[in-house]
Amino acid sequence: MRRQGLAFLAGFLAACGGGGGGGPAPVAPTPVTVALVPVATGLSAPVLLTHAGDTSGRRFVVEQVGRIRILDAGGTLLPAPFLDLSAAITPLGSTYDERGLLGLAFHPQFATNGRFFVRYSAPRPGVSGEPCFGTAFGCHSEVLSEFHVNGDPTTNNVADASSEIVLLNLDQPQFNHDGGHIAFGPDGYLYVGLGDGGGAHDGLADNPPSHGSLGNGQDTSTLLGAMLRLDVDSTPAPGLAYAIPADNPFVGLPGRDEIYAFGFRNPYRFSFDDGPGGNNALLVGDVGQALFEEVDVVVKGGNYGWVLREGFVCFDPFAPSVPPPSCATTGAGGEPLLDPVLVYDHGVGLAIVGGYVYRGTGVPALAGQYVFGDFSKDFGASGQLFHAPTTGAFAWTRLVMQLDGLPLGFGRVLLGIGEDEAGELYALGADSTAPAGTTGVVFQITTP
Repeated sequence: MRRQGLAFLAGFLAACGGGGGGGPAPVAPTPVTVALVPVATGLSAPVLLTHAGDTSGRRFVVEQVGRIRILDAGGTLLPAPFLDLSAAITPLGSTYDERGLLGLAFHPQFATNGRFFVRYSAPRPGVSGEPCFGTAFGCHSEVLSEFHVNGDPTTNNVADASSEIVLLNLDQPQFNHDGGHIAFGPDGYLYVGLGDGGGAHDGLADNPPSHGSLGNGQDTSTLLGAMLRLDVDSTPAPGLAYAIPADNPFVGLPGRDEIYAFGFRNPYRFSFDDGPGGNNALLVGDVGQALFEEVDVVVKGGNYGWVLREGFVCFDPFAPSVPPPSCATTGAGGEPLLDPVLVYDHGVGLAIVGGYVYRGTGVPALAGQYVFGDFSKDFGASGQLFHAPTTGAFAWTRLVMQLDGLPLGFGRVLLGIGEDEAGELYALGADSTAPAGTTGVVFQITTP
């Protein structure tokens, strides 16, 4: 374990009274019991629920197949999509896919300017020699676009599909590890999570290495494997469709100016703890490969270790299930590799689904806790919901959420965690991994 991990452990032991300190030992937290109340059914692979911050009470549900649906303030799922991009996204696999419509973020002033942003996967022909060329999935690019709503954004339930402005179109070498989440931070900038480009081992076990000699996660000359931070309100930088925040860590230095942090494998979902009582921390659920899943508290310029590390341990792309006893502790630029705050192994689940620190009022027992989950234990209908305290002696202790009336657990693939304007949380799932059909359900997480 590196310096950061040792410091965290030392603080943990001190807080717990370890090392001979006096006083009673703190009481370990216990799992919280919640009820899951279905609020929308008949959806096709719902991967995200969010809100427009416009006090309308609407909840916007992203379907991976390319549609954004509206669950209105009265709880009705409107039949007409808010936006339908199904014709623009790449054809999806019949049993499993990581591409599609993946992200949605409303401008902080959406109520007056009607602007919103999406992330989706678009088909491209590719060229011979690319890892995706000639495969069953084909080649695609990840697109970040802006749209707007005409008229009163708070009451118009159909966006202007012709208003698209493409901000970023980035070729992906493989079909998976697209990341997908986008969100505005408390600083007003748009954050964009990108995976390492897909395949396995960040391309280092391919012959020749398909993601370069470093792997995309450790290469700051590429946007892949990174968290981007963009200014979509100022005059665009030369050759770009957006501006660059002046304090981004690589401005004026080698590396892409858009990068805020890097060293990620697949930051599928992230969030800011910006609700009442929050500290604005950026929390990322980064999907692991062979052994571990992790949660990172992300800071500007931070390097989170992939492909040199997975979780707390070293990673060898040629023996991914056997962590080497030692590895680099710094990146190519000399920066330290930062540890996650929470790790669990693949005996628990296969792919982390990042969530939110709960800042709502409906489930007091979850106040201040990070609510997240796992996609599946076995690629079947075995997703899970977790929670973890974020402060105190047992900070970042993973607890399995207890589901009232559901003794066998979630019983679905977990596709996403959602948050509404009041800070209440939702679990999104479906009966299978297929990005198709109408078995998708949105549950509100409530007190039993």
